[in-house]
Amino acid sequence: MVLDDLADYISSGGVATTTYRGWMPEKPDEAIQLVETGGMAPVPQMSGTTGVVVEERPSVQVVRRSPSYQRARVEMNVIFGLLQGLGGRTINGTDYKWVEAIQSPFVLGQDESGRTLMACNFRVFKALSTSTST
Repeated sequence: MVLDDLADYISSGGVATTTYRGWMPEKPDEAIQLVETGGMAPVPQMSGTTGVVVEERPSVQVVRRSPSYQRARVEMNVIFGLLQGLGGRTINGTDYKWVEAIQSPFVLGQDESGRTLMACNFRVFKALSTSTST
């Protein structure tokens, strides 16, 4: 699934901060959250069996939390560099055709503990996943 794949890709790119998929617990202070957001409709097969999906187009929000604005900003920039323009790569058996940032990284604000939340949203174009993991 897209969250597992992108978490693995970010980790293999040198980002060592703990990454959570779909949610982020209150601790640790330093954390990354990947969340699926609206996305676009999948692309159906144009001939043959009606309703067969050949490409998924989810969108994903990446949130970096840290007590330090500087650490959050620096690591979000690394994540942005890893994901923006990613294409033509197979991750965990799924063909990723293209990943594009919807905007540059931005500050969401602070959480109730005063930690900085930096975010960026990405559109993902990928082959249909066959995995049932989350």
